[in-house]
Amino acid sequence: MKRVLVASAAAALVSAPVQAQPPKMERTSDLGVVLALMKGQVDMYGDQFGSVPFQRGILSLLQSGAITVRVLTSPASAPNMKPLKALGAKVNTLPSRFTGSMVIVQGKAVILPLKQGGFAVMRGPAEIGQMQGLMEQYWRVSKPY
Repeated sequence: MKRVLVASAAAALVSAPVQAQPPKMERTSDLGVVLALMKGQVDMYGDQFGSVPFQRGILSLLQSGAITVRVLTSPASAPNMKPLKALGAKVNTLPSRFTGSMVIVQGKAVILPLKQGGFAVMRGPAEIGQMQGLMEQYWRVSKPY
């Protein structure tokens, strides 16, 4: 496996034959709304994860014990995940070039930080389950950092 394309994973979800219609995506720039979704297991895929305030929010939630975190990133970006790892996050790598980032809050939402700011959020249980299943396959072949 040479490449993981997070954007392609989301596109695969949209074109999955079992779906009658594309997943419903909400857009928001409200950081509080997005951070309020974060509870329980949070999986992060990619090299960069939104704005600095979003990253600080993730660190704060991890430090408080409100969330547990797994990060899947490239070997080149893994050192940037040291603050998360220091707070107990599991960080794994794939020899890949990520084209975007994605955060999956187990059973609650798929969050895509947008490069122009804000977030796209999917909350449908079918979509979340499909993305979780797809990303679990990458976890199985990743290496601990």
